[in-house]
Amino acid sequence: MYLTKIAVIDPQICGISGDMFLSSLVDCGANKDKIIKKIRLLEKQFPGATIHDIKFVQTETNGFRATAFLMELEENFSEMEAVEMLRIMTRCCETAELSQRGKRFVLESLNTLIRVESVIHNKQPKDLHLHESASIDTAVDLIGSAVALEDLNLFNDTVFYATRVSVGGGFTEFSHGKMPNPTNAVLEISKDLKIPIIGGPVSSEISTPTGVAILSGLKIRRMQFYPEMTVEKIGYGAGKKRFEKIPNILRICIGLDYKEDLISKDFVTVLETNIDDVSGEILGNLAERLSAPELGVKDFSIVNGLTKKNRPVNILKVICSEQEEKNIARIIFEETGTLGIRRVINERYTLERYSLSVPIIVNGREFMVAVKISKDDQGNIIKVKPEYEDIKKIAIESELGYKKTLDLVNNLIFQKGVIKGSNNDGYKVN
Repeated sequence: MYLTKIAVIDPQICGISGDMFLSSLVDCGANKDKIIKKIRLLEKQFPGATIHDIKFVQTETNGFRATAFLMELEENFSEMEAVEMLRIMTRCCETAELSQRGKRFVLESLNTLIRVESVIHNKQPKDLHLHESASIDTAVDLIGSAVALEDLNLFNDTVFYATRVSVGGGFTEFSHGKMPNPTNAVLEISKDLKIPIIGGPVSSEISTPTGVAILSGLKIRRMQFYPEMTVEKIGYGAGKKRFEKIPNILRICIGLDYKEDLISKDFVTVLETNIDDVSGEILGNLAERLSAPELGVKDFSIVNGLTKKNRPVNILKVICSEQEEKNIARIIFEETGTLGIRRVINERYTLERYSLSVPIIVNGREFMVAVKISKDDQGNIIKVKPEYEDIKKIAIESELGYKKTLDLVNNLIFQKGVIKGSNNDGYKVN
């Protein structure tokens, strides 16, 4: 068995903002003291910005418990060049000592904001001035979230999902004037993400550009229903606004998706020797002895070749387990007269396989046929093969040719519907 971490971000109740996302991660168990310490370091990168107080507190919103992020600050600037903001955020990543994955998340989220603002204002990024997105608030939300994601070990082997995003309604007033919700930036990011949005459930801005940009930085997968998972942590992040009858929270579920590892590894012994000066009858007898089921040979092959002085030779290769190799080597010595056998231990990959005994009626008689079934790494059936000896027995006793018997048995196996594929989808025959 192997497992994949899953994080489900659920903004369908009351949208998503940067502080709600950060708070929900703390509610899941991210170290709030570590996050606050890293956020404090960002103040030096924003001249004119002063953080007076910063804390995570337990709160309630419409009767639901949640964690809220509170910060008191002063800023004496209202805009910044986009390229300067990108430089500052790069330094913030270094100051916070983020991992490479954490840096990528922060800068990709910021670049998403810059890209959509460039589209909205019809300017190249080098000529673009940011207003709301240039605030230290943006740095706090993105850097703080990266620290929290790292603390929860969610940058490694985690698949992020998101439900549809509630975007509110009504109007928002900001530096460029009055705009309807969702704002243009939220719409542009949602268009690029191909994620569904829904208006309401209140007449207010509930999904911010930074919040939706975070979904872009996480490379989220959209979903209609929760994926199959074992839930381990649930976090509730509260927004600052209060709405009647609507809890202003963002929910995050973190869990595991257990999967069966259908590609496995094992070790086999490969015995090899050169055989010359023997007749075809001796080789035929050797092949018959090596084919005996009780011997435990996994496979063997005899290949024609040339050896020194251009003498013809037969190269025998036998694949077996380490437990059976000495007994098989003894038989090779007995049957061929060879004086030496090369031995190599090989590691191999194998797909899942198993056997079924299937009752088959041919010409009014019932036979039991062993059927070998193989699956690929997704659990889909890729091969169904009746046992050779069983087909041979039916062919002889029914006085039919081998090929005709094989075709008949294959058809009967699938008609009986006794073989089911994995993934709950049955099987396909192409």
